[in-house]
Amino acid sequence: MTLEQGLAFGILFLALVLFASGKLRHDIVALIALVAVGLAGLVEPAEIVSGFGHPAVITVAAVLVVSEALRSSGLVDVVVQRIEP
Repeated sequence: MTLEQGLAFGILFLALVLFASGKLRHDIVALIALVAVGLAGLVEPAEIVSGFGHPAVITVAAVLVVSEALRSSGLVDVVVQRIEP
C-alpha cells in the first residue's frame, strides 16, 4: 500500500467514524474530509469543488431544501393525517 492509499483510507475511515458517531453534523464531516484530501494532496485543488456543479448534486440539494420547507410549513403533517387510518 502506498502512502497516498494509506492517507485516503485513513481519511475515509475517520469520516465514517465521525458520520457514525453523530457528534458532528454530516455536512461538517463531509467538509472536513474534503479539506483533508485537499491538504493531503490527494486531489487537485481545481477538482476539490468541481462536483458541486454536477446536476445530480444540485438536484439532491434542491430536494432537501423543498422537503424541509414542506416539513416546516406543516404541509407534511396535514398529508400524513389524511393518509393515516
